[in-house]
Amino acid sequence: MRSQFENKQQRAANLDAYKAQLGEMERSFGAMLRQLPGKTEVPNLLVDISQTGLGAGLQEKLFQPSGEQSRGFYAELPIRIRLVGSYHEFGTFVSGIAALPRIVTLHDIQISPANDKAGGYDNLIMDVTAKTYRYIEDEGGRAGPKKKSGGAT
Repeated sequence: MRSQFENKQQRAANLDAYKAQLGEMERSFGAMLRQLPGKTEVPNLLVDISQTGLGAGLQEKLFQPSGEQSRGFYAELPIRIRLVGSYHEFGTFVSGIAALPRIVTLHDIQISPANDKAGGYDNLIMDVTAKTYRYIEDEGGRAGPKKKSGGAT
């Protein structure tokens, strides 16, 4: 019983710190949720991704959004992209994607030499899957993470 008492006493002593940490986590979670596009913002984000490639000087050979895939409280929207350009233009594109105000991740990156006789020797082809994410609570059909009652508010 003494060890149980000491354990509970230690938890009680750290309660204020736990409440402060919970508040900070909730603020951080809210900030991250604001970086996920809503259902109505996805088309604009697709345009932003495409424009980032064109702004970097790349030729867009393929831009193919796939269907949304539900992942619990969020949905994932993969976009297959094929770009042609130089190594430095790819770097500019990746930097531009990282600078977007919404969360976009790049996956399955494959870079290969272009077999383009007229395009020059420095052209490369990059096949990449860009993924953006959407919080599902927007639809009203599914709820996001719930707060426990009785805790700090």
